[in-house]
Amino acid sequence: MTFFDRVRDTVRETATAATEATKKQARRAQLEMRESRLEARVRREKTAIGEALYPLLVSGELESDLAEVQTALSRIATLNEQLAENTAELDALLAAAPGQPPETGS
Repeated sequence: MTFFDRVRDTVRETATAATEATKKQARRAQLEMRESRLEARVRREKTAIGEALYPLLVSGELESDLAEVQTALSRIATLNEQLAENTAELDALLAAAPGQPPETGS
């Protein structure tokens, strides 16, 4: 085998290895993107379950003894109170005449 044959073979091997590495990276990117989309779909479905069950839990039609559920319900109640306060303050700000401070209850 001549020197040029060895160089040609080395170049082919390098090109083949680079092609395989590129294909592997492309497939990895495809799989990671697919995994991300599937995880997002799972989150949406879990959210849908929560949206369906939340009103039943709040109204007492459905009960749960799980501490995590009770903690989440308590946090949601607190967040809803904060949201109502924020909405009231925003409404007051929008209702105030230009140049006048908004009326606040606090």
